[in-house]
Amino acid sequence: MFEKLFEKRNYTGENPFDWTSFVKGEDDDFTGNDSTYSKCINLFSENIAKLPIVTKIKSEKGDIDADNFYLYELLRLRPNPSMNAFECIKALVAMTKHYGSAGLYIDRQNGTIRGLYPVRINQFTVDNAGLIKSTKRNKVLVDFTCEDVSGSCFEKDIIILRDNSINGINFRKTRTYIRDSIDTNIKAQKYQAQLFSNGLTNKIVVQLTSDIKDEKELKKTQKKFDKMYSNNGRVFTVPAGYNVSAMNLSLADSQFAELKVIGKQDITSAIGVPYSLIEKGSLTEEETIAFLSNAIIPIITALEQEMDWKLLTSTDRKNGYKIRFNVNAMLRTSPEKQSIILDRYVKDGIYTINDAKRILGVPLVDGGDIVTLPSGQVTLENLIAGKATWQKESITKGGDNGENGENQD
Repeated sequence: MFEKLFEKRNYTGENPFDWTSFVKGEDDDFTGNDSTYSKCINLFSENIAKLPIVTKIKSEKGDIDADNFYLYELLRLRPNPSMNAFECIKALVAMTKHYGSAGLYIDRQNGTIRGLYPVRINQFTVDNAGLIKSTKRNKVLVDFTCEDVSGSCFEKDIIILRDNSINGINFRKTRTYIRDSIDTNIKAQKYQAQLFSNGLTNKIVVQLTSDIKDEKELKKTQKKFDKMYSNNGRVFTVPAGYNVSAMNLSLADSQFAELKVIGKQDITSAIGVPYSLIEKGSLTEEETIAFLSNAIIPIITALEQEMDWKLLTSTDRKNGYKIRFNVNAMLRTSPEKQSIILDRYVKDGIYTINDAKRILGVPLVDGGDIVTLPSGQVTLENLIAGKATWQKESITKGGDNGENGENQD
């Protein structure tokens, strides 16, 4: 289905582009499945994907939603016919964190964007003259994979996210930094599963009353016990002349629980997910703000800049169009606190009554778009112009006193 979308570049004869400098990502040699790592990737990508993407336009009243712009529904609802916006952005961020880099392939037709497709980026190919000295209009070629279809395109035709990039071109997977922690967690999970399946019995020692020194005979004896003692068997018989004793290792003495917690903390810290979100499933307001500022904002800032540059034309940008993520979706609080905040904003003239109703999703009222100020407040403009009530009274009284004073002199 995607083959028509991807630009194939199979040259016969002399290549018109001299691509000789290769900047590659790492090979995908990771094996195993750690529940903490998978959960962190899902939570991180879902928290970004749930932020609505809207097109805005600059106006006299500030930035307002450009819901008549042709990209509005594509970014807000359906980037391509097979995915909604949540699935598309989640796949993009998850692949970026797991593989080190990912992108949104831009399907254009006659200058109009028809769809965005999340793809895994395999490598970047830079013109041999370099980014600075190259005279070519397109200096970077991107090789990518979408499902089982491979393709190539120029950098202008794909929105790119890089993880752990130092020079702005190549990338590195986060999991390479925490490979030991992931490997330890996987082994700990397997060890714990085996321990429970054996009835919390670790290992056993078989003592022989007879003197068997032949290695082959010892192996035969071992095979006999392997047949008798299995994961499902809780009781087994011991032949005459043998003594079996348990060799249990205390999990408390080996700090098993503490080491598992340390491994989880290493993984969550590397990916950028707060540990309390993995452990308790919730965050405090302070933790939410820290998560948003330190981990979420850098990703959406990069996406906003990429989308503004590659999805909008220069004319669109001059006309005031921009693409933004609505981070307020992460800052929602309890109904009680929300009511206090909205009430304060309306009273102080920050929100209109209809602004507060839009946030709550209730019907608007006529005349609710007028900013109101509490009694006793005055605008700075009126204060400078001397139009405040007490200023008028002071001027009036001062004028009367002045006239009377002059007459008295």
